[in-house]
Amino acid sequence: MKKNHAGRIAAAASAFVLTAAGLNFFPQEIETKAASLTGQDAKSITSQMVIGWNLGNTLDCSNTGLNSTDAPKKFATKWGNPEPTQELFTTVKNAGFNTVRIPTTWYEHLEYDESSQMYVINDTWMDYVKQTVDYAYNQGMFVILNVHHEDWVNASVFTDDTYSVAAKKMGDIWTQISTEFADYDQHLIFEGMNEPRQTGNPNVSEWGDGTEDGGYTSKYINDLNAVFVNTVRGQGSAANQERLLMLPGYCASSSTKSIRNIEIPANAGNVALSVHAYLPYYFTMANDEKANHEFPGQSGWGEVYADSLTTFFNDMKAISDEKNAPIIIGEFSASDFNNTESRVNWAKDYLTKAKAAGIPCVLWDNNVIGSGDFNNGEAHGYVYRLTNTWYDASAPVIEAMMGVYGITPDLPKYEEYVSPDFSWSNVKIGSDWVEIYKSSAGMELKAWDPAPLGNWKNYVNENYDFVMFYQNADDPALVMQASSKDEEHSWRYVDPTGDSDSDFMARFTYEDILKAIDGAFTVDEADDMYMSARMNDVKIYGIFAVPKNSQPEETTEPDTTVVDDFRKGDVNTDGQVSILDVVTLQKYLLGYSGIINLNYNADMNDDNVLNIYDLVLLKKAILNARG
Repeated sequence: MKKNHAGRIAAAASAFVLTAAGLNFFPQEIETKAASLTGQDAKSITSQMVIGWNLGNTLDCSNTGLNSTDAPKKFATKWGNPEPTQELFTTVKNAGFNTVRIPTTWYEHLEYDESSQMYVINDTWMDYVKQTVDYAYNQGMFVILNVHHEDWVNASVFTDDTYSVAAKKMGDIWTQISTEFADYDQHLIFEGMNEPRQTGNPNVSEWGDGTEDGGYTSKYINDLNAVFVNTVRGQGSAANQERLLMLPGYCASSSTKSIRNIEIPANAGNVALSVHAYLPYYFTMANDEKANHEFPGQSGWGEVYADSLTTFFNDMKAISDEKNAPIIIGEFSASDFNNTESRVNWAKDYLTKAKAAGIPCVLWDNNVIGSGDFNNGEAHGYVYRLTNTWYDASAPVIEAMMGVYGITPDLPKYEEYVSPDFSWSNVKIGSDWVEIYKSSAGMELKAWDPAPLGNWKNYVNENYDFVMFYQNADDPALVMQASSKDEEHSWRYVDPTGDSDSDFMARFTYEDILKAIDGAFTVDEADDMYMSARMNDVKIYGIFAVPKNSQPEETTEPDTTVVDDFRKGDVNTDGQVSILDVVTLQKYLLGYSGIINLNYNADMNDDNVLNIYDLVLLKKAILNARG
C-alpha cells in the first residue's frame, strides 16, 4: 500500500532516530515479502551479476532549473532522453544484461520539513524512482540505485562545514530510500555516492586520486561512506541488514591509491568497492593529440593499451583480496569514434580480463552517438531509446561483450523513430463537448494556424466558449476560456491529475484528454497581463476556438504548417548549418557548463523542447545536405 507524505516522514524519522543514536536495534520479527535472493554474501552476489547497463542521463538530470514539485517527467527528460519504460528494460535484459544501474539525483527533489527536521524527498519523485526500479527488479534483474550528481556531495572545496551539510543530507536521503525499499531482496543494491570530489580546490585535482591534502579528502569521503552504511543498516528491515552496499573512493577513481584509501566501516556487512574505469582513457574518451582510437594500440604517451588493462585488472584483483571485498566497475565504456572494429577488440579484451578477476562491469549508456567528425568523447550511446533498438555502431560491440560470457544477445536492428501524423480524430469534438457545455449545442469549430502571440488578447476579448491550443502533434494541451464575458479572467484547463496547483501549461495525450472530458476541470484565476506574460513563453502552433451561438458546420483538421523566420539548424548562429551545430546541441543536452540557453534554431521538430529528437533530425539534415 502506498504511503502518504506524512507516513513517509514518520517512518523515516523513526529510523533516523535509531541511527543517529548509534543503536544497533533490529526487531526480531519483521514483516517482509518472500525473497527470491537472500542469505548471500557480497562475493556471491557480485558473482551472479555478470554484466550490467546504466540508465544514463535520465533520472540523474541535475541543475535543471525546475522546482521540486514539478512532474518527474520534466526532470527525466530534461537532458534530451525519453522517459524510461518497461519496454526499455526488457530490451536491455533481452540483450543479455542481468544488472542495471539507475543513476538518480535527489537534491532537486528535497524540501526541509521543520516538524521532522529532515530533508524530505518529494513523494511523486520517490514513486517515479520506485516505478523505474521495478521495471528491472520485477524481471529478476539486479538493480543498483544510488545518489548521483548531488551538489552537496561535489563541493567546490571540502570543509568541516560542507561535511556537516553532506552528512545530514546523506542520512536523511538514505533513511527514506532504505525505508521505501525495505523489503526488496538482495537483487537491489545501494550505492552511497557517485564520484564524490572537489570541483574547485586548487590543491586537490578534481579527477585525481584525492591524496594531495594529507588525508583530509580521504577521511571526508570515508566518513560519508560510514554515514551511508550506518543509515541503511540502522533502518531496521532484515533485507537492509544483508543488502549489498557500494562504497566509492575519491571521484570513484580507478587509481589504486584512491581505491586502497577506501575504508570499510566496522560491522559494515556486505559491501563492495565502487570504481569507474573508462580505460585506457586515450582510447575510450580522449580526443586530443595524444589519443589513439585503435585497439590494440598505444597512446601518444606510449601507454600500450592491452598491457595497461592487464595491469589494471591484476591490481583490482589484488586490492579486492586485500580488503576481502568485491569490486564493481559501475561505469565503463568506449566512446564511438567511428572505430567499431577497435571497440569490438577492446570490449573482448576488457571484459575477458574483468571476468578473470571476478569483477562485474556496468556499461555507461547516455544515448549519445558519434557523428560528423566523430570527435566527441561522450558518445556512449548503445540502445536507441525511442524505438528500443540498437545503434548500428553499437550492436557489434554488445555482441562482443556478450560473447565473453557465452550469451547470445537479442539485438533488434536499429529502427528510426517516426513521429506519428497529427490528427484530432481520437478527440471527440461533438456530443461529449456538448454534454459539458450544454449551452454550446450546435457549435462551430474555428481555427487559426499558426497563431501569432500578439493576437492572443484578441481571442480573449472576442468571448469564445473555449480556446484550445497545442504545442506539438504528439502532446496536445487544452485550455478552456470561460464562456461568460463577465468571467473573461477565469480559465479552465484540463488536469487529469486533479492537482489544482499544476502549471497553466499542462500537456496531455489523447487518452488523458478523453479522461479529462468526463469532467476533471480545475479553474485558474488570472488577469490579462498574467496570461499574456505566460503565453509569451509559449510557441503556439495551433489554436481552435468555439464562438458562442454559432451554427454547426462540418469540421476539418487545420493546416498545421509552420513557417519559420529563422535558419533551421543553425544552433550556434554562425550563419551556417554544420557539424559545429551538432556539437553545440549535443553539449547542451549533456548539461555542459557555458551552454545554457539555445535559440529556436535548434528546435528541429518545432515542439518547443530541445531534446534527443532534435539532435537526430539535425544530424539527418546535415547528412542529407551532404548527399
